[in-house]
Amino acid sequence: MHAPLVPALIRVVPTLVLMSLGLTCSVNGQPQLSLPMECRQQKQAWQPCRYESEQPGARWRLAFQNHTVHFRHDGTGLMHMQMGDQAAWTTVQARWIAEGTLCWNDVCARGDIPLD
Repeated sequence: MHAPLVPALIRVVPTLVLMSLGLTCSVNGQPQLSLPMECRQQKQAWQPCRYESEQPGARWRLAFQNHTVHFRHDGTGLMHMQMGDQAAWTTVQARWIAEGTLCWNDVCARGDIPLD
């Protein structure tokens, strides 16, 4: 009989739904949210990247193939960006340049950008 499968499905199905949406639990510093996007820097060609965040809307990063750009927002309207892990944080202003394309100084991302 299939009755023993029901408790297992009840535990697994919510996790599968969240995973299909790009949402995961933060475990060992892994992001809660990880979404594929396209990014570019200094008007270079668009390339695949990932939006990753443990605290969407407050702290996030764009993971390029060979480097990462970190962002933080304190809720006052000020945003800061760090190019790589060792660079200084700089204040940036976000701006929309096209539908679905958001830029911070010379770093841009396009796709389903979570804003909260």
